[in-house]
Order: sequence, then C-alpha cells, then structure tokens
Amino acid sequence: MTLLIGATYLTVKIALDRHALQQEISFLTSRQFIRFQQLANQTRAVMSASADPDLPEYIVQPMLDDVRTAIADIRTIMNRLKTMHRRLNKNLLERINPQDSADEDLYLDLNRRLEVFLSRAERVVSASREDRRRRYTFWGPIDFAVSADSFLMRHFNDLIQHSHNRSGASIGNAVSISTVLLLMLAAIFILASVFLFYPLLKKLRSEHRRKMDFEHELTHLAQTDELTALKNRSFFNSALRGLLRRFKRDGTGFSILLVDLDHFKAINDSFGHPTGDAILLHVARIFRNVFRADDIIARIGGDEFAVLMPGIDDEARLNAMADRLVMAIAADFPFEDNTLRTSASVGGAIVPIHATDESGLVRVADLALYAAKTERNNAVIFDETSLASRLEQSELAATLACAADRDEFIVHYQPKVGLRKGDHLGFEALVRWNHPKLGLLAPGAFLPLMEDPRLIGDMTRAVARGVCRDLKAWKEAGFLSGPIAINLPEALLINENGFEILASAIREYDLDWHDLTIEVTEDVFLNRYAERILASMTRFREQNVSIALDDFGTGFASLLHLRDFPFDELKIDRGFVADIGLDSRSEQIIRAMVDLSRNLGKRCVAEGIETEAQRDFLLEAGCEIGQGYLFAKPMPGSEVKERWFKQSGTDRRRHGTELPDSATRMVDANISTLDTR
Repeated sequence: MTLLIGATYLTVKIALDRHALQQEISFLTSRQFIRFQQLANQTRAVMSASADPDLPEYIVQPMLDDVRTAIADIRTIMNRLKTMHRRLNKNLLERINPQDSADEDLYLDLNRRLEVFLSRAERVVSASREDRRRRYTFWGPIDFAVSADSFLMRHFNDLIQHSHNRSGASIGNAVSISTVLLLMLAAIFILASVFLFYPLLKKLRSEHRRKMDFEHELTHLAQTDELTALKNRSFFNSALRGLLRRFKRDGTGFSILLVDLDHFKAINDSFGHPTGDAILLHVARIFRNVFRADDIIARIGGDEFAVLMPGIDDEARLNAMADRLVMAIAADFPFEDNTLRTSASVGGAIVPIHATDESGLVRVADLALYAAKTERNNAVIFDETSLASRLEQSELAATLACAADRDEFIVHYQPKVGLRKGDHLGFEALVRWNHPKLGLLAPGAFLPLMEDPRLIGDMTRAVARGVCRDLKAWKEAGFLSGPIAINLPEALLINENGFEILASAIREYDLDWHDLTIEVTEDVFLNRYAERILASMTRFREQNVSIALDDFGTGFASLLHLRDFPFDELKIDRGFVADIGLDSRSEQIIRAMVDLSRNLGKRCVAEGIETEAQRDFLLEAGCEIGQGYLFAKPMPGSEVKERWFKQSGTDRRRHGTELPDSATRMVDANISTLDTR
C-alpha cells in the first residue's frame, strides 16, 4: 500500500511537471512568434529607410539597434526552448507517450528556418548603409516575405497549436490519474490523501491560473499599442464592429472621434523622436483624463487616434467632448526645459445619425476630420457642409497642380515706406492665384494645399520670373522701385533650388542681385535641416542679397538664433501691430523688438499698418519703416505704374525723395477680402 501511495504521488507529480514544462514551451513559443513578427517589420523598415538617401543617420541608427535587440531576444528564447525540450524529454510520462516524430521534425525545421532568417537580418544590419542602399534591389525580393516568414508563421502556428493541445492533454491526464487513484485509495487513505494530494491539487489550480494569465498577457500584447499603452488599430476595428452589431440588435447608438495631431511631423523632425514620443505619451494621458472609463481609445497611426463612445448619440454631447479634447491638447506642454505647443484636429460622427455601417461611418468621420484640419486646432462633427468643403478642397488641389503650367500665378506688390516722411523704399512681392473659375485667390486659400515640393518650386519660379519681368520693365521706363522682397519657403532653402530659381530669373532679365531681397520666417531655425538653410543664406549673402526675417515673434526664435543668423532686416508681425492701442502687452513687445533690432544693427519693419495711430506709435517707439493698407494694399504690376510711380515726378522717382500724400495714403475703402497680407 505504501508503494501504491508513493507511485500515485509520483505519477501525479510527474504529470504536473510535464504540464508545467509544456505550458512554459507554449508561452515561450508564442513570445518567440511575437518577437519574430516585430523583427520582420523592423527589418523591412530598415531596408526601406536605407533606400532613402535624404534620411539622416540618427534616424536609421536606432532602427538598427532595435533589430539587433530583437535578434538577441529571439536567440535567447531559442536557447530557453532547447533547455525546456531537453527537460521535457527526460520526463517519465513523456518517454512513455512521446510526441510524434513529425512534431519533432517540425520543431527542428522551424529552428533551422528561423536561424536562416536571423542570419539574413544580421546581414542587413551589419552591412554599411551605402551597401544596403546599393543592394536594395537584392534585399527587396527577399523582404522576409513569402520566401521566409510565410513558412515560419505556419510552423509557429502549428507548434503553438500542438503545445496547447498537449498542454490540455496533460491536464486531462493528470485529472484522470488523480481521480482514479483517489477513488481506489479513498476508503483506506483518506487522511493520507489530505496530507499528500492537497498540495498537488493546489499546484494544479495554480498551473491553471498561470495558463489563464499567459493567455491574458498574450492577448494584451496583441491588442495594445506598445508606446502609449492605448488600444491599437486591430482592437479598435474589432470594437467598432462589436458596437455596430449591438446597434443592429438593440438600437443602441454611439459616437466616433478621429483625432490627428497638428504639425507633429515638424516637431518630431525639429526636436527629435524622444520629444515626439513624449508628446504622444502626454496626449495619451489627456485622452484618459477627458474620456470615460468605458470609452475605447486607440492609437491607429503615428500621430492618429480614434475614440469610440458607447451611448453618446446626440451632437450636443459629442461636440462638448470634442471641444474639451481640443482645449486640453492645446495647453502648453513642458518637456526638458522647453515648452511645447501641441494642437489637434478632431472629426466626429454619430450612429445612427450619420451612418449605420462601418465603411460609411469611418468615411464621414474622416470627412469631418479633413474639414477640421483646414483650420487646425479645431473640432468638426460631420454634416453636409463638411462633405462639400472636402470636395471643393480636392477639386482645388487638383487644379493647383497645373496652375504654374498655365501661368495662373501672378504677383502683387505692397510698398515699403519710410514712416516719418512717407518716402518709397521698396516692395514686397505677394503671390496670387488667378483661378480660371474662382477668380483671384489669396495665398491662404491655396498654400495649405501645396504639400508637394515640386509645386512649391514651380510657384516660386513663376513669382521670381514675374518680379524680374516687372523690374526690367520699370527700369526701362526710368522707375527706381527699390529692392523687391521675395518670400522663399523652407523647402527651397534646404537645397540649392531656391538659389538657382532666383539666379535663373536674374540672368534671364539681365538684373543685379541687389535688386532683390529674400524673406524667410523664423521657423527655419527649428528645421532639422537648419545647417543647410544657413548654407543657402550664406550663398545669398555672398551675392550681396539682403535677407529679412519675416513674422518675427510668432515662432520659437531665440536670441542665439538672432545672433548667428545672417539677416539684415527684422519684420514685426501684423498681429502685434493690430493690437496697438488695444493691448499694452503687445505695445511693450513691439518696443522690445525695435530696441533689439537697433542693438543688433538691423533694420526694423512693421507689417500691417492700417491707422495713423499705429504709425505714430511705431515712430515714437523708434521703428521707421512700414507697410500696410494705410499706405497701399497689394497691387498688380500694372497698377504700380498707374497708382504709385506716376504720383511723383521723374526726379523724385529716381532719387527716392518724399512722395506726395496722395501717393502715401492710397487706402482702398473696398479692400478685397482675398488679400491676407
């Protein structure tokens, strides 16, 4: 009897040990599968990034480190699995009922294929970036797709399923053996059973709980965004389908919000990926604070989020939630001694008001988001106006692609004058689009649609040629216009395109470089290609071209930037000028800007002057150059001759002396609302 009791105890213990080993193998195989998928995606990303010659090394290097870490993790798991299999093979029950030889072959084949896969990944990360770029067409067909990981994924699925089946069988064996033996010994060994088998049954329950914990952890990993710990796109899509089924079953409505962070790419490029990650974590915390515990919050893209709100099916509540979210995200965010400004565009829709199916709901919510992004830092709940606006913007963007080829970009000129005497000092060139159907459009109507650097280059080339053509005509007519300022966008300053565009126009019309002035915004200081921009500016300075810093006070320029950047003129943004007489803080800022420009030895120009009171304040503050509707609104080149130069005699035009009041007070009572500058 003693031997029977001992045999029973050992049999159950061996069965439980076997189950624990199989459970550990199942969990490690699942972990290995997840890391394998991550490695495949990371390696694809490295190969794609290496093919881009403009992508900086500091972005590619962390991606290489992630691939190496994933390779090391998979090798560690492989070693642990080998150890577990050796221990399992030593188990007595496993020897009695060993696994099928096909399963063993499957395991060995998986290891061989996985080792080949890891070797390929190591070859990618160990190669130089130039070698990867040069041999991308070789890596591309491999791409860890059908030739590699399709087999591996099938092997993983088969092994995971096999491990689960054997784990369940082990539990069944343990339960069956313990039940039979307990029935046989119940009459004689009740007390012995209490003392000997209770700990084993407790361990059995513990193993079951452990199995449930493993499954819960794997489910969590598959449905959660790694960075923010919010739900991912896969979980969001599943939850959306579940809410739609619930609506069809019992009529319970719900709402959806799509959220896109404004200018996130610019912040990420300017401050680096750690700052971008910090912003995403900050926004994730805001989501948790703003929404309810049962609302479903997911990160569905790099800077894209989505929220499902069960039970909210009226526009007033949805509008309130969306506005609250926009306000919370727009609050300043301190990070590493810097204050970052974030904002978001939000689009929303309601079931059943706006749609009752998945594709329709996502489509109308996306339309609302697009409408919100036209203004930024805004929330829009879908309506027909949003749809009409989206169609209008799409049509406008399509027409814009051919505007330069059809010579539809024209130039308007706004004079710069001396505030004390009203003497003419030069012009600023402002682009307008002469749309074939909509007429004359100001920059605010079409510049946000110009995301393609090629379109920006074509527009700037048209502006430069138009300015030089007018300058040539004015010179031949004996008019001295003074230098004309042309705004150059960042996309043309990070390379030689901006310089070549102006140089080509100057050569074509036989002009001098000093006939032009370059205007740039202070955002160039934060561009990730700031060194290239500085090199472009230095090349302009070598041609004796004057450089103006536009919209000063609206960005993130520091005194260090002002010290090192080669500019000659500082322009006070019209937003500060408009507050003269209304906000003492703006007046103090203007005085500080004027003093700063004087101390740096730079000219100071005020934009947007519309009243005599503003002009008088600026003069009293020490600013002596300005432009605005008080003097003249932007006008085409033909009108410059008629309304500006012909107001004074030839001698005055040639020597830049004071213009008569009629010339310096050309204020049009019916100023077009299309003019934004």
